Amino acid sequence: MNKKIFFASSIATMILLLFVFASCNKTKTVKPERKSITEAVYASGFLVPKNEYKVFAMSDGYIVSKFKEAGDEVKKGEAIFQIQNDASAAKLGASSSTLELAKKNADENSPVLMDLKNKIRSAEARYKNDSLNYQRYKNMFEANAVTKAQFDQIAVAYEVSGNELKSAKEILQRTKDQLSVDVRNAQSGLAASGLDASNYFIKSMIDGVVYDETKELGEAVRRNDLVALVGEKGNKILQLSVDQSDIVKVQLGQVVVVKMDVTGNKTFNAKVSKIYPNMNQNDQSFKVEAEFVENYDFNFVHASVEANIIINKKDNALVIPMSMLQANDEVEIKSVGINKKVKIKRGLENLEFVEVVEGIAETDEVVLPKVK
Repeated sequence: MNKKIFFASSIATMILLLFVFASCNKTKTVKPERKSITEAVYASGFLVPKNEYKVFAMSDGYIVSKFKEAGDEVKKGEAIFQIQNDASAAKLGASSSTLELAKKNADENSPVLMDLKNKIRSAEARYKNDSLNYQRYKNMFEANAVTKAQFDQIAVAYEVSGNELKSAKEILQRTKDQLSVDVRNAQSGLAASGLDASNYFIKSMIDGVVYDETKELGEAVRRNDLVALVGEKGNKILQLSVDQSDIVKVQLGQVVVVKMDVTGNKTFNAKVSKIYPNMNQNDQSFKVEAEFVENYDFNFVHASVEANIIINKKDNALVIPMSMLQANDEVEIKSVGINKKVKIKRGLENLEFVEVVEGIAETDEVVLPKVK
């Protein structure tokens, strides 16, 4: 081989190797920059109607009437379903008959009271007659016209008729009192039967919308079966789950940026309105509610949502990419000779950036950590 060609080839090879070596050892650096940074807590959950509640059957039976369909508006007190139960209807009829009879007996002209009143009138007549005889015999006894035995006989008859009259009046009053009690008891029985019967009409507790129904016409239901879902018409709120490690950062009034799969990439703004103190043991999270800042006209509910609860925001903050941060809050700074590691003090942070409160300057070059 020609030595000149070999030498030239060797020189080219050495240059290529040096270029590759230099390329492999070239480090990527980033300078801190000034920008706005927002710190947020992630939450997930659902869009639900305000004042949503589940409607349960209060009695056993089967659905004989269905007054509303899913999506229909409903007024407070308006029936959604009617449940039929023959035993309840029979009980209501019997209670009504009992009350009617009790009122009839308690009437002043009822046969029961008229009989007692007639007995009082007879007792009054006997007492009046015995009273006259007593007074007449008393005068005669004082004039020695009759014997003491004759006078005593008349006196006893007078006393007995007086007691009989008093007893007849007491019986009348006790009977009236008892009949009044019977009327009140019958009214209570009818009210209870009516309340039981009203349980067979499943009604809405609010003005709103029937968002879902779980039972159909003719279907059997048992007490405490879920039959419908009702909530307010226009107002929707967010029910969010926040991890226990983040809940201490969440406060009432904080801005919530919301995104839903059903609306694509569009975002909506809300504010934290309620924080529940009890932790869900299943997923170690806390329930947080948020209300929209505008009255968005969503015609769907229970759609899944993802949200960022804005904890803090700062303009003109000195930040570096989160990927530049190493263990123990250290960063590697490029310098002449050997790079040095510096510990920084962190401020706000999110998934992309971290604020540097102190430790490095804007002119420093931060070295990207090597992937091990």
